[in-house]
Amino acid sequence: MKIGWSLGAPCRGDWIAPLAVGALALLCSSALASDTAGRFSVVEENDGIFSIEDRHYSQGVRFSYLSAEISPGGSWDRIFTLLGRAIPTFGAGTDATSRRLQWIVLGQSLFTPERIRLATPDPRDRPYAAWLHTGLALLQENDRHGLSNLEALVGVIGPAALGRDVQDAFHKATGFDETRGWSHQVGNRPAFQFSYDYKRKLGVGFGASGYGADVIPEAGLSAGNVFDYGQASLMLRLGNGLDADYGPERIRPSVSGTAYTSTTIGTGFRWYVFAAGQIRGVLHNEFIDAAKSATGRDLQHESWVPDGLLGASASLFGYVRVDVMAGWRGKEFRGQNRGDRFGG
Repeated sequence: MKIGWSLGAPCRGDWIAPLAVGALALLCSSALASDTAGRFSVVEENDGIFSIEDRHYSQGVRFSYLSAEISPGGSWDRIFTLLGRAIPTFGAGTDATSRRLQWIVLGQSLFTPERIRLATPDPRDRPYAAWLHTGLALLQENDRHGLSNLEALVGVIGPAALGRDVQDAFHKATGFDETRGWSHQVGNRPAFQFSYDYKRKLGVGFGASGYGADVIPEAGLSAGNVFDYGQASLMLRLGNGLDADYGPERIRPSVSGTAYTSTTIGTGFRWYVFAAGQIRGVLHNEFIDAAKSATGRDLQHESWVPDGLLGASASLFGYVRVDVMAGWRGKEFRGQNRGDRFGG
């Protein structure tokens, strides 16, 4: 079972859990400075939270910073305006427009085969691989109902991404099974990824209570030498914190995925529960398609990969937001025994 936390949580399979807990204090102190201040966030995903399994997408972590609203007329605002000439959803809204930057300070994803104790991995399984990256996303909300996200990531895949170092050090320190096959991982190569997606809120309020329900359809594309896919998603939410965001922050590929939060909407305790699904049409997955360079045997990625997600989000006085998620991912390559459960 893999779990994703938008602030971090103790977990098996990575080194970052203590830092994620410490980042909670950092997040609190930065947000307390001003209701319109930027926000730090930590996303942690790991397959060892509710399960003894350690397989496939084994662990992911991302540190990011969401800026305050971009000042009208400034350099970044002009960049958004120019972008709107090419992508209509980045044009100014008729009611209100909010523009923000999300700096992906550091991210890392680890992938392993199912049988991690084999010194020579099964060539029919996905290979060991790691991806270390940084990047920037441009986020724009129009009319409080539509969110555009344009993201660029750059980094490295291979031993330079430090996947072996991170996983082996943690397993050794905690007494978990040794991961023995990292010497067969996908080799070093530069990595870049560009993604665009658009979300739209279709909501219903329940009178003066502040509670409501909404549906958020989403469509997007990702291209680069890491992933190439198109996706369509649908999220259902119920609660009293629906105006502030568009769902939980995640690590791609995933349902939702942005850190966008309106820091000026509402105070007190706000919460919602959600259920979501996504279908991806995959043209390329480097962590599977590069298998021959690591194991000597080709693997074929699945052309269609579904994802499912359940969870809850809570915000305390606008200062701290926590998302907790549990879900399922369909088979990603031909010959995979079953899909992967994940959560957070």
